[in-house]
Amino acid sequence: MIRDTFRHAAVYSVATMAGRIIGFVMLPFYANILRDVGYGVIGMIDASLFLLTSLIGYNLHGAITRIYHEEPDPAAKPTVVSTGTWLAGLVVLALALVGAVFSKPASTLLLGTPEHWDLICMALVTFVCGMVMQSAMSILIITRRSAIFSMISIVKLVISLSLNIYLIVILRLGLFGYFLSGMISALIGLAISLVVLKHYCGFRWDRGFARSLYQYQYPLIPGSLTRFGARQAERVIVRYQIDLATVGVLEMAYKFPVLINMLVINPFNKSWGTKALEIADEPGAPRHIANMFVYFFFISTAAFLALAVNIETVLKLLTPPEFWPAARVAQIDAAQVVMSGAALYLGFGLYYAKKTGVLARITIVTSVFKLGLSFVLIGIWGLYGAAWSGLLTALAMAVAQWIHSQRYYRLPIDWGKIVLIAVCAGGLMIGIGQIDVASVAAWGEPVLGWVQGELEGLRGTWLGDLKEGKVIRLVQERTDLVLDLAVRTALVGTFFLLLPVVHVETQRKVLALAKRVRGAG
Repeated sequence: MIRDTFRHAAVYSVATMAGRIIGFVMLPFYANILRDVGYGVIGMIDASLFLLTSLIGYNLHGAITRIYHEEPDPAAKPTVVSTGTWLAGLVVLALALVGAVFSKPASTLLLGTPEHWDLICMALVTFVCGMVMQSAMSILIITRRSAIFSMISIVKLVISLSLNIYLIVILRLGLFGYFLSGMISALIGLAISLVVLKHYCGFRWDRGFARSLYQYQYPLIPGSLTRFGARQAERVIVRYQIDLATVGVLEMAYKFPVLINMLVINPFNKSWGTKALEIADEPGAPRHIANMFVYFFFISTAAFLALAVNIETVLKLLTPPEFWPAARVAQIDAAQVVMSGAALYLGFGLYYAKKTGVLARITIVTSVFKLGLSFVLIGIWGLYGAAWSGLLTALAMAVAQWIHSQRYYRLPIDWGKIVLIAVCAGGLMIGIGQIDVASVAAWGEPVLGWVQGELEGLRGTWLGDLKEGKVIRLVQERTDLVLDLAVRTALVGTFFLLLPVVHVETQRKVLALAKRVRGAG
């Protein structure tokens, strides 16, 4: 079961990983073309879209999955997905139309000028397509067709990347090209997802399922709205307490921790979330689900560690200097992402019992707490205050959801292993953080000399002449950063020495191997 879960999670990660690798390659182009103010505009528009997401209760896929597994009739199960897709489409289309009507006032309020109304309208189309696509693709996640899901994601990625290169890098359309690319690729993704829905579920509508989905989602809306207010308010507070350019730095900082969500937490939840609900009533299920949380926490913490020790080097490698202060913010926010993922898992009993009203109340209380905390801490620490308020709130939410969840579904989690994972990760982060680029460059001078020579040998080739040799010069100037990145990543690998302690199957294999070695001796 564990191996199967991580296999599907790995498949789900393929497209995301490819997209992020390409994103890193393209980041210097985007950052230098859009600059910090451009990222600030993107951040403020994204914040407004999160408001619309909150109005439909967020994550309709979770409701579809829960009602799907609750339905006893196998022939009726596909209708849950098609009904959920219809419901999502009707609601988000109505919200988007209202947003389009008020796009000019919204542009003035958010960005200080009405001239970006067209960007808001394109973002609204992208939003509608994305929400409907998420619901339609639920059938692939529920039935664990991870390969098909990832293949569709890769097709959408290729289309999006091609459009970005053409519109932003070649035509230099800037923000207009960014949002136009997103809209076109979202429309294509929507068309593909509707073909999938038609094939597996049809376009049927059932009033009973619609009512069940509504009853599951409706209690979540107040919590989602307050969570939106708390999370996005920090952008608004930074916008008015500091400036739009600083919002761009904050937006850059938040682009990296989301990797943990995309590469680890979301793929894991896609693979395991539906399986956990499926087996929840079987004998021994609480122990299986609790053990899986330990594995989940270990892998997500490893991802946090890899990001935290490398983020400063990555920013210096890929972005202009105005974005470098984002490094410390990204480290704190990465811890927040891991804690939020843990909170989602620890609230399993509430999702299982369909106690969405309790989830909403927890979200409301912690979000109000975060709103006040953000206002105070941003005033004191600036960008760092925004990140710390998020981490403290995620911790409070995890504790609250765990306490309430245990009343409905008890999970015997091994907290000793959780503490060990956290302590070892913290120790490694502090230790690796003592290394600086200069010391790595001095130690690796022979390697740097060899790399410089190889790069020099490329002159006269098509790659060496690209951009009049600027690409080669840029890489030569930053080879010390590349070596620093490699050394830090290798040191993060020592964290996996904990695997035999946290993973029962690996522990058994190690003990069996040790026994054979002793016997041979």
